[in-house]
Amino acid sequence: MNNALKDGFSLFQDEETLRYAIDLVCAKYGKVKSLRIFPATGNSRGGGRHCLCMLQLHDPKAQAALTLELMVCTNVSINAADLAFVADVDEKWNGPSM
Repeated sequence: MNNALKDGFSLFQDEETLRYAIDLVCAKYGKVKSLRIFPATGNSRGGGRHCLCMLQLHDPKAQAALTLELMVCTNVSINAADLAFVADVDEKWNGPSM
């Protein structure tokens, strides 16, 4: 997902624009049912800041299709019913932080 978010989006400075970008990436699969964004951390993966995102779509079959597509090209995982991924955010991130 992070690679998809990097394609056409600049690094995110706030939670609202990150949520909007995730909605756009997921749009062809359906509406987002649940999205939880956990605080940004600095330098946790070798530089920059990152948020952990937990996502569910309304349709489980659509979520499975999204997961399969993303697993081919990026680092995503499944945690319970959620699709989990890391999103890069700007150093100026003003959302929650650790």
